[in-house]
Amino acid sequence: MTAGYSESPRDILSKVFDIEYDEVVMLRDISFTSMCEHHMLPFIGTATFGYLPGVKVVGLSKLARLVHAHAKRLQVQERLTRDIANDIMRYLEPKGAAVVIKAKHMCMSCRGVKENCSEMVTSAMLGEFRTSHPLRSEFLSYATNSHT
Repeated sequence: MTAGYSESPRDILSKVFDIEYDEVVMLRDISFTSMCEHHMLPFIGTATFGYLPGVKVVGLSKLARLVHAHAKRLQVQERLTRDIANDIMRYLEPKGAAVVIKAKHMCMSCRGVKENCSEMVTSAMLGEFRTSHPLRSEFLSYATNSHT
């Protein structure tokens, strides 16, 4: 559950392709399991993210590995979301990055409120995804619609 501490986001995202592409690159529904640092109970969910490339494009498997590297650390969902977006911006140098994470938290279902059906959703929008309403809307429509 904590193997992510030995994985480097820089190394994961270092194999890039010099391809000119000026549309959104997106990978949806990457499943993960992480461990809540507050309650030491798992939370299980999916990450969807996209980026607007500058001059670097990375292989799809590397994007999934980035999610898993961060998820395999003691986490809170808000940090997990932000760290993935920040690493995409830092190492791929795109024009923008966006991340949406949906997860069910075992601390909600097996202790305290005992709520089994709730799902937490967090997002991070950086670069042009933060400043361009049409780009943000395009990303969110792809991220939330399973039949695009």
